[in-house]
Amino acid sequence: MAKNISGLCISLLVGSLVLSAGAVGSDIWAEERLAEQAVSENLKQALDQLIGKRAKLKLASGQDIEGIVASVTAQTVQLTQLTGAEFFDAMVRLDHVSAVIVRARTK
Repeated sequence: MAKNISGLCISLLVGSLVLSAGAVGSDIWAEERLAEQAVSENLKQALDQLIGKRAKLKLASGQDIEGIVASVTAQTVQLTQLTGAEFFDAMVRLDHVSAVIVRARTK
């Protein structure tokens, strides 16, 4: 009987550790999700201020795409008059944008 109680205690201990680790993991995941949303919102706000202006987007893939910011939604940005392909437009997902590069000043 002592073996059964000791085995039960170990099982309960292991079970509680697994549940605790799951709770901590879900908290970390929730924090990462909130951080991603905050970055996305800040990116959207920055792009909103650039509507009608030329900007270069650095994508997560490493590619650059440059054009005039035509519109911005919660999930996408539309670029028109693309550099090197002026007769084309592009719709880019905000979660694929790593950086926004704009000309801040001229000589």
